[in-house]
Amino acid sequence: MTQRLVAIPILPVRDMPEALEFWSRLPHLTVEQYEGGGYAFVRHLDAEVIHLDHRPGMETSANMAGCYLHVPGIDALHEALASAGMPVSDVRDEPWGMREFTLTDPSGNVLRLGCGD
Repeated sequence: MTQRLVAIPILPVRDMPEALEFWSRLPHLTVEQYEGGGYAFVRHLDAEVIHLDHRPGMETSANMAGCYLHVPGIDALHEALASAGMPVSDVRDEPWGMREFTLTDPSGNVLRLGCGD
């Protein structure tokens, strides 16, 4: 039996309470902080999709971390996030065939969300 490879990005966060509040506001996601306090798991349904690693000394303007998430219903998701006041860019049709936008968290992590259908 062959198992599918799963990659989970680990994003640095400067302020863990702020990060937990931010990620908890995103639709269909749950956030669970590790009992030690310096690490958290962001889940969609039962799957871990992002890990958060507390880096209190991090300079957010120098943060180059991010990830790409393939999601269905890109326009509806963008509308929901924008309506909730989340920091999203405009949706764009890219030449590589994806329809995308970005979401930037308080620690400067950039998530590019895209859909190819």
